[in-house]
Amino acid sequence: MVSLLSSLNMTANTLSVNEQAISVVSHNVSNMNTEGYSKQKVNLATRNIGGAIGDNVVAQIRSNGGVMIANVMRYTDSYLNNYYRDQLSTQNKLDQQLDTLNDLADILDDLEGEGLDAALSDFYEALNNLNEYPASSTARTNFIETAKTLTSVMNSKSIELDELTTKALGDGENQESLENSKIYVQYTALNDKLTELADINRALQVTQTGTLEANNLLDKRDMILNDIAQYVDISVEEKHNGTVNVSIGTTEVVKGSKVVGKLDIQTAKTYCESQNPPIAYPDDWDGENAVISIINPEENNKVVVSNANSMITEGTLGGLLHSATAGEGETNAGTVRESLDTLAQTIADIFNELNTREGAYCIDPNDTEKLIDSADDNLLFVGADGTGTGITAGNIKLNDALLADNGIWNISCAYFENPANVDLNAVGNSQNVVAMLGTRDSKQDALNGMSLESYYTSLVGKVASAGSSTQTLYDTQTSVVDSVATKIKNTSGVDLNEELVDLVKYQTAYSAAAQVFNTCNSCLDVLMTLGG
Repeated sequence: MVSLLSSLNMTANTLSVNEQAISVVSHNVSNMNTEGYSKQKVNLATRNIGGAIGDNVVAQIRSNGGVMIANVMRYTDSYLNNYYRDQLSTQNKLDQQLDTLNDLADILDDLEGEGLDAALSDFYEALNNLNEYPASSTARTNFIETAKTLTSVMNSKSIELDELTTKALGDGENQESLENSKIYVQYTALNDKLTELADINRALQVTQTGTLEANNLLDKRDMILNDIAQYVDISVEEKHNGTVNVSIGTTEVVKGSKVVGKLDIQTAKTYCESQNPPIAYPDDWDGENAVISIINPEENNKVVVSNANSMITEGTLGGLLHSATAGEGETNAGTVRESLDTLAQTIADIFNELNTREGAYCIDPNDTEKLIDSADDNLLFVGADGTGTGITAGNIKLNDALLADNGIWNISCAYFENPANVDLNAVGNSQNVVAMLGTRDSKQDALNGMSLESYYTSLVGKVASAGSSTQTLYDTQTSVVDSVATKIKNTSGVDLNEELVDLVKYQTAYSAAAQVFNTCNSCLDVLMTLGG
């Protein structure tokens, strides 16, 4: 009687175990298309309900409890997951860099004859016309108009670069501009993900490992880690209970159920003013428009890393942060701006020097039949302060004196190398214009040994080449990410053939247990009848 009751109890438990195992198979099949889901498998173990003493066989038999679920194993590969996140960070950085380079290519695009290349060409064509008619007011006016167009195009390119940088990082000064930038959106989203991860860790701390609930939490954990890796490169340390500690560089940002490294962001100006001693902005600042720091909300927002920009080199944040800072070997908004500023200053230096050099003469506005010695301040191009220094693509403009009444006569067309040969009546002398025309093909040290036009053409080519190479890198990186994702899916994804095998196995065991249960129940009925 006791053995029958024990067998009855054992088979009832077996029915329950196989029913639960079938439920796990059903769970796998239901989630075969769920993103981030890792297949699960029941591990069975012998169930003992009491220890047998010595060699008493009867006691040993009675101690057997049948079968039990030891745990529900989750199929995953930690190495592949970490490698995938590293590659994902690089892919997102390249994606952001590619967006920036495409925007730069659009800014430098000289289609329809409206770009800087066309403006330089028209400028020299006007010079050539002035060479033929140095005393012509029409030729002079045309030259001034093309010079105005040249400076206007450079100003426009600078404004577009400002807008591109502001869209990415803010303008470096205004909080509102920062809050409307791409990086602010990304930084906010990253902080939200860090909080989500800490919440998952908290749930894992109170959940028994090897259960469906724990495994489902681990799937969510890995998906959040993948999301975080899209923003920034991370290091992950997994604990025995499934919780993870996450670091950016060497700085821990999530530790168990706590966010110990929340990101903060501020304008470059605010950051400079907060330093001790303060940094003069923008004169002594050569960093990004936005500065990310790491603070610890568990310690009253104590600053852990004052400027974490150098630590963030991957992911979308890495691609955005360094998109506008001029650096050696880089091609981005910062290097393009630096090149355009160099070009603007060189243009000003060349033509200002020629227009004011000793031996250069312009036409007397009060007597257009006479020449007068060109003054030292008779500049063609000036910057924001009205001088020929500190000129950038953003502030270069024509000297106001050229735009005033009779300003066209300030162009020094004549040149006499020998003071003894000066002829103040030679208003048709155009030797200074000839020298200006000669700069079209002359190599400039400030432009790496290139002429004005070839320097700009080289810049356009450099951006196009960088865009092409980055596109290739991005495509290659995407293939790597897809390949690793496929390997992860092969390891963790649901295979219907495997699930069918398990389903048949558990169904067969269930049917067999049911038969045993029915047999034991029949035997008990007989015994009860006999006893009656």
